[in-house]
Amino acid sequence: MKSAVIKSGLRLSWILLCVPLASCSVIDEYIRPKPVTAGQWQAPLPHSGSVASLKDWWAQFKDPVLDQLLAESQKESPSLEIALANIRVARANVLSARAQGIPDLTSTGSVTKSKGGGGNAAFPSSTIEIDSVSLDASWEIDLFGKVKATKQAAKAQLQAKKIAWHDARLSLAAEVANNYVNYRACQASVLALQQAYDSRDETARLTGISAKAGFSAPSDLALAEAATRASESTLDGQQAECDGLVKALVELTNMPEPALRSLLATGSGMPAPAVFDVSTLPANLLTRRPDLAIDERNLAEASANVGVSKAQMYPSLSLTGSIGYRRTNFNGTVTRTDSWSYGPSLKLPIFDGGTLRADLAEARANFDSLLATYKKDVRNAVKEVEQALVNLDSASRRARSEQASAQQYQQYFKAAEINWKSGGLDLLSLEDARRQKINAELNVITQQKNQVLQWIALYKAFGGDWLETQQTVKPPLKPMEKR
Repeated sequence: MKSAVIKSGLRLSWILLCVPLASCSVIDEYIRPKPVTAGQWQAPLPHSGSVASLKDWWAQFKDPVLDQLLAESQKESPSLEIALANIRVARANVLSARAQGIPDLTSTGSVTKSKGGGGNAAFPSSTIEIDSVSLDASWEIDLFGKVKATKQAAKAQLQAKKIAWHDARLSLAAEVANNYVNYRACQASVLALQQAYDSRDETARLTGISAKAGFSAPSDLALAEAATRASESTLDGQQAECDGLVKALVELTNMPEPALRSLLATGSGMPAPAVFDVSTLPANLLTRRPDLAIDERNLAEASANVGVSKAQMYPSLSLTGSIGYRRTNFNGTVTRTDSWSYGPSLKLPIFDGGTLRADLAEARANFDSLLATYKKDVRNAVKEVEQALVNLDSASRRARSEQASAQQYQQYFKAAEINWKSGGLDLLSLEDARRQKINAELNVITQQKNQVLQWIALYKAFGGDWLETQQTVKPPLKPMEKR
């Protein structure tokens, strides 16, 4: 107990020294961390004659259907509404934090009237009327930086929520584009499978004619019909996958399904993304990616909260003042009094059972946890870019190989079909040639799709166009917030 009194005395001496200086902040200055990253990318970089900007990158697809889907998804999105609501909460917290640093002024007034006494000659009744009004003011002097740290924490939180809105827009756009690309690839697969079904159906018809004439065995007819039914089943499954992607786009855009299907019917083919510059260094991801910028702002908020907890362990000084007026009417006799008071109020923490130290330890632990999270997310961001570069390079090379392979299988099937019709090839060999041709065509579609999807993944891994649009596209205010 004696030690606590001595410490309190030292703190009191410190406050007496700080009053003339107006502030003796105990808050540590926040320094933005710089996690260690590689000096350059290890994966191969894509090469192209023209390099587009990430700003308005989606418009460079030159796909009107995709443009409209992206616009519709941004109009009314629950994820964006949640992000906007979080911004409004953060703005309110900033206002509340600012209010702590300015004087508080309140006014009270009252009028009372009462009657008492026996109402006889010995004890006549009396009437008392009291009118009063007072004005009270108080101001907590920010001696040790608690109010300043609270403001810093609130501002960092607001900045993080604004960045989160940009991050939500980027993620939403990427999700819409991914589903759209998958839908176009699914359509192309349906077209290939439909052609395969029509071809097999025609083969079954010709085999049936041949079997009836006695030129083909009944087993050939059974094989042809079985292959046709299998092809029909595969086609139905692929069409169901396309319908599922339409449902996903309905959920993302909130468009009525008939209107969405009509919009999708106005376009066809795989969208082609513009190539953008990926030569930026890994260290640039710290500011390029919104999720890492959010981590950094959360870390700044945690650092400020450490300062708040630290400042609460020191004395707090408030200046208070009051002026008042009172009028009393007692049975017609009126008296008036004025009052005023002012002076400092000192709150000195002496013994709290360790609560304040526990709060400080918790704040520091939270900061350490967020710092570790930030470092982990930086590593993950670098990994995502490296993986996207590898996958993009692989998809580009495989697309060329699959295209060449499909052309050869197409020629092989045509030759096999001619040979079968002339009787020089059995039906089983023809179906094997057809299967290889179909698989090659589907592989081409898959690699074309993967190439576009990997460009989208690389776009997102680089942080999209957040840096380019954060100054020009700001989170909108709700009508009640507009000034």
